[in-house]
Amino acid sequence: MSLSSYEVIWKQVLDQVEQSNFFTEDTLRWIKNTTLFKIENSIAYISYRSMVTKTILNKEETKNMITSVLSEVWGSNVTIQLIQYKDMEKLMPEEEIQQRTNQLLKCTFNEEYTFENFVEGKSNQEAYAACLACCNQRGTHMFNPIMIYGNSGLGKTHLLHAIGNYLKEERPECNVFYAYSGDLVSILIDAMKSKNVHGNTVDKVKSLLVQNDYFLIDDIQNLTRESSQEIFFTVYNELISRGAQIVITSDMHPNELNGLPTRLVSRFNAGLSINIGKPEFETSKAILKKKIEGNEEACQIEEEVLDYLAQKFSNDVRNLEGSLNRLIFNATLENPDVIDINFAQRILMNEVIVNENDELTIKKIKKAVTRFYGLTYKDIEGKSRQKKLMNARHVFVYLSRELLHKAYISIGQELGNRDHTTISSSYERACQLIKNDVNFKMAVEKVQEMLEKK
Repeated sequence: MSLSSYEVIWKQVLDQVEQSNFFTEDTLRWIKNTTLFKIENSIAYISYRSMVTKTILNKEETKNMITSVLSEVWGSNVTIQLIQYKDMEKLMPEEEIQQRTNQLLKCTFNEEYTFENFVEGKSNQEAYAACLACCNQRGTHMFNPIMIYGNSGLGKTHLLHAIGNYLKEERPECNVFYAYSGDLVSILIDAMKSKNVHGNTVDKVKSLLVQNDYFLIDDIQNLTRESSQEIFFTVYNELISRGAQIVITSDMHPNELNGLPTRLVSRFNAGLSINIGKPEFETSKAILKKKIEGNEEACQIEEEVLDYLAQKFSNDVRNLEGSLNRLIFNATLENPDVIDINFAQRILMNEVIVNENDELTIKKIKKAVTRFYGLTYKDIEGKSRQKKLMNARHVFVYLSRELLHKAYISIGQELGNRDHTTISSSYERACQLIKNDVNFKMAVEKVQEMLEKK
């Protein structure tokens, strides 16, 4: 029986216990802070987190009550054995550990980020060509690793996802792993903390990582934890010896990566390092045209406006697309016949090009989200599942990933210490809502607009 099945059973037990009015609210609160781990040989293993809970559960009347209800729900008599929550992992069966490991290493690619919708120009054509070429090479890869470096918002992540999407369609037999470096650190830390004899240990995770044919790591400069660097170094060498293609992104040239050991930097330098720069005018304008492609009738924008945006907001692709989104959004409110230069300048008159020194932080995103929804930090950090609060959390998670590429564990810490899985699910939910819910998409754009203002 899976862990999720035991969760269903335990919820039924707790509901019946609550309905019996046998315990006070305070006592019930402690009892609810438990988990039914498994039932084996008529023994029900119940985990607790607090010694207060253990004391309550060890009382004869409490144990008799819960044993009776659990036996009824289970369908046969059981006895109760208490275990500490932190010791639960030691008893997890091998298949559960393997399932968790696979979940940690599971990677998904943004379907919008493909080679087809990547706008190629002088500033990025070498990076584009290298990434596309490596997808079609078999056997020994000519350039390994490929390292793409440049400022945030220039398309590095787009190219990594494009590799993943291309291989999924054209070469589905290939094993591909993608991770933001912060998430890779989280995976390795989880493995190092494992106490289970079956797996999810460092050796288990390493053995799965080196089985990949393509290994894609985003923002390698954030791999600063020494223990993670050591594991990464071992995995890296094994992948290279097996002929796997490694593609890495960074916000700086390998020689400027002061936080990484020299032996790792020297290996990066042995491959192909390509700079991806700020889009020039022609590329910026092509990006804008690509953005409105297929919606020209509904979105009437004069050519002069596209020139204006390409000149003023081309410091990075996100800022460029954001300026266009603001115009389109305001046009839906005011409904002008056409978006002309006067309309554009009026809407964007208070906008400034984002200064590279104006560092965006996860705290600033959190502040903007709470201001937009009229909430407090306590509201979005809490456990309420009210729709407004859930949407606010989804917006925060989405922007923290898209704008800062923050690790799920870091985002979770800002949301009341939620775990990696919860934040990952929230991000996926936000991606779905952006596609299917116009109001949610507008909320994301408005919060991003707030962040891009002074």
